[in-house]
Amino acid sequence: MHDAGPSYATALVIASEWIVDRAVLPDVVQAGMRIAAADGRIVAIDQDAAGPGAVRLRGTLLPGFVDLQVNGAGGRSVDEATPAALDAVAAAVLAGGAVAFLPTLITAPWERLLTQVDAVARWIEGWDGAGAEPLGLHVEGPFLQAAGAHDAAQFVDPTPERVQQLRAAARGRLRLVTLAHARAGAAAAVATLTAAGVTCALGHCDRSDGFAACIDAGASAVTHLFNAMGALHHRDLGPAALALDDARVSCPLIVDGVHVDPVMVRHAFRILGPDRTVLVSDAVAAAGMPDGDYTLSGLRVTSRGGVVRDQAGRLAGSALTMARAAANFLRFVPTAGPWTVARVAAGNPARLVRADGYGAIAPGRRAAFTLLGDDGAITTVRA
Repeated sequence: MHDAGPSYATALVIASEWIVDRAVLPDVVQAGMRIAAADGRIVAIDQDAAGPGAVRLRGTLLPGFVDLQVNGAGGRSVDEATPAALDAVAAAVLAGGAVAFLPTLITAPWERLLTQVDAVARWIEGWDGAGAEPLGLHVEGPFLQAAGAHDAAQFVDPTPERVQQLRAAARGRLRLVTLAHARAGAAAAVATLTAAGVTCALGHCDRSDGFAACIDAGASAVTHLFNAMGALHHRDLGPAALALDDARVSCPLIVDGVHVDPVMVRHAFRILGPDRTVLVSDAVAAAGMPDGDYTLSGLRVTSRGGVVRDQAGRLAGSALTMARAAANFLRFVPTAGPWTVARVAAGNPARLVRADGYGAIAPGRRAAFTLLGDDGAITTVRA
């Protein structure tokens, strides 16, 4: 099922004015556009004559992709929590087609996790502008119930004390928390986090208990639809069926052809449409790298044919980039085009975590784009 295909390597263009064949604007795909930027923000979108320094782009310009789940990339892992590792991850994320991302920490012993959260938050505060922009932290665990590749021995309930400790360690940089709706105190934790401006996603849970209560409390997404959610059954409804059915829930998908079969990607998109579908990579250190052995939360994982598994043979994140995810989505869902990709890879993830500077090509937004080239290349473009 997995097809390595073209590399979809990206190139970075730095300029303040561009002429592009087509641009996906919020309400229309417009041909023959000039886009100008100052201080990293879009200041003009029109069809005026360009200056002599304008860069000519061949293809369709989209708002820059935003990846909400990046455990690692470029041979390094977010849980290393060092500036060198995080700089390498940010560079690889940009090279892989996303202009912004959430560095993601998974389950670890509680005190170690808090130390990692603090270190990553401090790196975000001091980000020097190189690589993709870190928008904040995604913490996926340890408030989980179904293990997947996580260490279930470290799972704990999201008590008020732990939620407060997590928020304090994150230093105001916590953007997204994944938690299992069946854990004791989950709905109360969701209410506390959402009141503090943190997006909550439900995931790593194979039971339906507590799902509705958490959505009512403010959870607005699930984490990697279908994966670590138990079976999709027509009578015994689990989290995946409930998520698909609830119009309040956005549903990120890992579109690598392995985590979710292309047929199921199409079925999900028919239900979710362009408003609720979100592309994520769930990338680990293997993303953007050759096959080989890497680490995830200190454990050895192996990438073979672009598929990453732990030593027990379980899927353990992916080697996916956002450029590859978008290319796969266009291949798996033939009815989709650039406007849809702009929604599922840029607009929807930015909206989900309230990243108001991203998600649309509009005045005042970040001058950070993704170009779908006429030759099939997917290119990041940034002022």
